Amino acid sequence: MESRPEGVQIPEIWEKDEEKCLSIGQLKYCYLQIAKQKFQGKVFINKNRAIPIRVSRDGLMEWWRKSRKREHIISVQLLDFFLENGVFIGENPDYKNRPEIESASQYESACRVNGISFKVIVTIRKGVDDIAKFRYYTLKNIKLIHEKKAVIGKHGPSD
Repeated sequence: MESRPEGVQIPEIWEKDEEKCLSIGQLKYCYLQIAKQKFQGKVFINKNRAIPIRVSRDGLMEWWRKSRKREHIISVQLLDFFLENGVFIGENPDYKNRPEIESASQYESACRVNGISFKVIVTIRKGVDDIAKFRYYTLKNIKLIHEKKAVIGKHGPSD
């Protein structure tokens, strides 16, 4: 699956020198404030499916609760890129069968953080009477994904 629309440059960001001395908690707090200012309440149009996606406080708090690694924390500054340029990869009904939730969709994007390439999987939740809302995103280290595939192919079970 292609992780970005054709012609879209993969963004690259680096941790700033002054951030390197911050604890994970301090870094998360700093970037939560940036994310609230830059994204909360705003609507972004996904170019792949031409749908509006709203960034809610709930989505940012979910990111804040689940973020554990420095790369994931600082990557939140690219949230607008992920939402606007993510390529649709699938949709599922709500796993809890809540009547107010129509579906959850996943979009794939990519970025480079501190020189490491990541595949980004963004989850969007669509309410019955509402526009889609950002729920969460994960980063997957592309190098590790390729290494795992190589190991499986090289040492996998023989027929």
